[in-house]
Amino acid sequence: MNKFLFIILAAALPIQAADYLRDIKPVLKARCYACHGALKQKAGLRVDSAANIRKGAKGEDVLSIGKPGGSELLARLTAADADERMPPEGAPLKPAEIAAIREWIAAGAPVPANESAEADPREHWAFQVPQLVKLPGDAGNPVDVLLEQQRAARGLKAQPIAERTIRLRRLYLDLIGLPPTRTQLTDTRPWEVIVDELLKSPHHGERWARHWMDIWRYTDWYGLGAQLRNSQKHIWHWRDWIVESLNADKGYDRMIEEMLAADELAPTDLKALRATGFLARNYYLFNRTTWLDATIEHTGKAFVGLTLNCAKCHDHKYDPITHEDYYRFRAIFEPHQVRLDPLPGLTDFEKGGLPRVFDNHLDITTRLHLRGDPKTPDTNRVMRAGVPAVLSEFAPEIQSVKLPAYAFAPAAREYVQRDRLANAKDAVVTAKQELTKAKQLAVNAPPEKPKPKPKPPAPTPKFSVHDDFSNRNDKLWEVVGNGWKFEKGAALQTTATRETERLALRQKLPRDFELTCRYTHTGGSLYRSVTFRFDVSADRKYANYVYTSAHAPGPKLHVAYTRGGASTYPPDGLVAQPIVIGKPYTLRLAVRDRLVNVWLNDKFQIAYTLPDRKPDGRLELSGFDATVAFDDLQIKSLPADLKLTESKNATPEVKPASSVEISEAKLAAAEAKLAALETMFAAEQARGNDVAFKAAEQRAARAEAVSLKAEGEYELKAFAKDGKKVKAARAKIANGEKKLAAVEQGKGSFTALRAAKKALETPAHKESQYPTVYPATSTGRRTALARWITSPKNPLTARVAVNHVWLRHFGEPLVETVDDFGLRAKRPVQQLLLDHLAADFMANGWSFRRLHRLIVTSRTYRQDSNTAPEMLKRDPRNELLARGPRFRLSAEMIRDQALATSGLLVRRIGGPSVRPYHPGDLWRQVSHYGSTPATSQTYVQDHGEKLYRRSIYTYWKRTLPPPSMAAFDAPNREACTTGRGVTNTPLQAFILMNDPQYVEAARVFSESMLTGPGSDRERLSTAFERVTSRSPSEGELKIISAALERERHRYRADQPGAEHLLAVGESARNPDLPAVEHAAWTNICALLLNLSEAVTRR
Repeated sequence: MNKFLFIILAAALPIQAADYLRDIKPVLKARCYACHGALKQKAGLRVDSAANIRKGAKGEDVLSIGKPGGSELLARLTAADADERMPPEGAPLKPAEIAAIREWIAAGAPVPANESAEADPREHWAFQVPQLVKLPGDAGNPVDVLLEQQRAARGLKAQPIAERTIRLRRLYLDLIGLPPTRTQLTDTRPWEVIVDELLKSPHHGERWARHWMDIWRYTDWYGLGAQLRNSQKHIWHWRDWIVESLNADKGYDRMIEEMLAADELAPTDLKALRATGFLARNYYLFNRTTWLDATIEHTGKAFVGLTLNCAKCHDHKYDPITHEDYYRFRAIFEPHQVRLDPLPGLTDFEKGGLPRVFDNHLDITTRLHLRGDPKTPDTNRVMRAGVPAVLSEFAPEIQSVKLPAYAFAPAAREYVQRDRLANAKDAVVTAKQELTKAKQLAVNAPPEKPKPKPKPPAPTPKFSVHDDFSNRNDKLWEVVGNGWKFEKGAALQTTATRETERLALRQKLPRDFELTCRYTHTGGSLYRSVTFRFDVSADRKYANYVYTSAHAPGPKLHVAYTRGGASTYPPDGLVAQPIVIGKPYTLRLAVRDRLVNVWLNDKFQIAYTLPDRKPDGRLELSGFDATVAFDDLQIKSLPADLKLTESKNATPEVKPASSVEISEAKLAAAEAKLAALETMFAAEQARGNDVAFKAAEQRAARAEAVSLKAEGEYELKAFAKDGKKVKAARAKIANGEKKLAAVEQGKGSFTALRAAKKALETPAHKESQYPTVYPATSTGRRTALARWITSPKNPLTARVAVNHVWLRHFGEPLVETVDDFGLRAKRPVQQLLLDHLAADFMANGWSFRRLHRLIVTSRTYRQDSNTAPEMLKRDPRNELLARGPRFRLSAEMIRDQALATSGLLVRRIGGPSVRPYHPGDLWRQVSHYGSTPATSQTYVQDHGEKLYRRSIYTYWKRTLPPPSMAAFDAPNREACTTGRGVTNTPLQAFILMNDPQYVEAARVFSESMLTGPGSDRERLSTAFERVTSRSPSEGELKIISAALERERHRYRADQPGAEHLLAVGESARNPDLPAVEHAAWTNICALLLNLSEAVTRR
């Protein structure tokens, strides 16, 4: 009774009126301000205050106050047509939100008292150019002056200066990323002298490059086998450029300019060109839009702290960046592509090359993608290259750049010609030596005996095999794999796998045979192929085969072959077929020597000639990504009188040549190649002089044609038994003759040497499709962008950089949103300090060295990190820096510290990425199936000094950063990582105590303790100080001494365990040290390296 009464009474109460500030304004702010706010007023309507809404659109009422039924605003918010409904992006407003707006209009659209409209985004604090703060001439370090003013206002007193050894450890770790030695801890020179020395250390660039590599997303190349898919091979050249630039104190403005546009600003400077690895790293084979999206997003975040990516599909929800701004920014990068340039002394791009960018498609247009979908471009307009309009006032004009031949015609470079000619001359010398040797062998060879008259061939025994698979027949078949079942009158492969599960016929097939099989595709995952292999070698690296595939994009019947473990799928051997799961098929194939005929369901399909045969191999039946039922199989000798259909890919037999004839042809080809290179390079030198080039071009064209023909004639003799190579050789000869005919008519042209290797634009492309000479001009768009970013009028760039550096020194940034200085970025507590440092940074050549020096010579930097309850209460987040910060070291610094403390660290600067110890099978598990060579799918560990290089040189795989570093929060660098998270997990301690790198470091560390003078107490004190940079207390020494005794007792009872521990790592063990003592000390040193204090910067 009471319940029903409550419901009736509740229904009778008046509905609470909509509150504009509570129910409506937040909705409009989230959904409508971007198009109808302070910066932009589409249709003349502004909705960032009730008063502005009442003003209407261009003076015309949109509310119909008191009459919501006639409201244009409500009509657009509730329109059924998606093209009419507002807002245009995202879901429609919710019914409750619509109801609130309707009720507000019905109530007369009251205007709240004292409501203010949205502030003009251009007034945002971060969009104002930073200025120096006027300080008294003798005020001291500006960091201290500006912070002390605020501390005094809050009644905070800064902590005293930290103990000198603690300060020195802090300084060494911050400036060079390595701990100080015991000798360096006793350095009494003035602080500033030590600071300057460390800033000039070559290790300073290594320490700070790691931070910028996080922001700029450095990763080594990634692909499938040798196929490049992401980043670039030899991208380590960019990493070395970062290190060298920081060590040279190159201005940050110049660093940005080189990373974005060195190919336009310094097109002949190989060292500067390395910088464009910043853009080359974004390369992605499969999708150009994905590639450019990454470029736009991370350029914006890294350099100017703007989330441009949020405007890809619509106007930015918070910042004054429009949808059009995004695609204008994209147009800056639209023409650029990536290539590997040759380096002096290197001609094999797998071994070395310089990844760099260049403008390749000068006339390509950029279209706005409607709602961010590349499938729906706006075809009505072309987007002109430009920067966000809100900050465009100081954008420089875009001017195209004329390039020297060195840049656009790599074959014109002197070192390229020198290296290629040297290779060609070596080839001539080698060919002459081989010819001499062949002639000597021919002279010394015994006279050839007359060939006996051929005997009539012995009759081949009839071969016949039939199996209806009613029962498993192990005498007939070797069954490999666990997925096979024999039931219901069929051999069933019940597991869809890519492993080598198969039925292998135990009997040897005749050379010429006929096979008929009835089977059914019963299912599978992706390719769903049923394969009939023959001539399979024992190692399975050689085979010929026929298969049917039910792969959805293109079901087919195909003849293919495997040579050297690599499969070839010739287009001449393919016929599209609608292979259907569950439908029975009868496949018949007839093989006579290299000729294969194939029928499917009694209909002739394919005639194909294999390149060669090795008929000693076995026959195999299998599925690949497929389940299959084999119902009946019959194999028999191929009747000699059975007529087969000849293939179109067959080539005439080539008469075998003698070794002398082959060597003579090889020499002729080598000499022709050398002559062709010489004339081609002469033509390259004539570029720019039209008359001289025309004459040189004809000479080069003739020499190239002669070389091509000679190369074909050599290959025709050398590979006479390889049908595929014979066909290619004949094509070369024909092409050479065609080119010679063109020269005779004065129409010859030569193909410039392919001296660079352009990255493929899509998987369907081949390198041979691309020209060998690139555009002679560049658009200049990226230069203009770089100069806009580094303009002293740009309010963001210097602030963003200073914020990054401050974060690394103090553990917390001045601006919390490190990669977002847009409208959501709160005005920092220390804005005056940030602005002063940013203005000083620009005024002093964008010098990082000066910025670091200002910070680390401040009293604020040197103060103690201990705190007191009252200080925590007054400034819990340490925003006024009244105490020094404490934070864990980065993953790389933890590893480098262990190597440095032990003495294992190799301090060589630069070079290719290295592969130190790596756990188990993780690399293969995150690699694609079937990757070749082994280095792509299998982790190939380095040896020797490469195991002990600094962590910055460790190979960084996109899908698997080094696991021992990932455990300490190292990122995969998929995104712009402006600050690493810090976790505390048991796995970290496990790694420090068990990872081979750390166990080995502890072993070598302990050797230095045991071979040095002193008692246990003295040695333990020394070890503790080397790790923590301070002496242990009596209590700490007592604990460590007790642990040492326990370890001794443990290993006295377990000598094999001691030997096992000391065998970890590749560095040589000191054989003079007793195993028990050495193992005990190894564990003590590992314990010290695992201390919280050891992995903490304080």
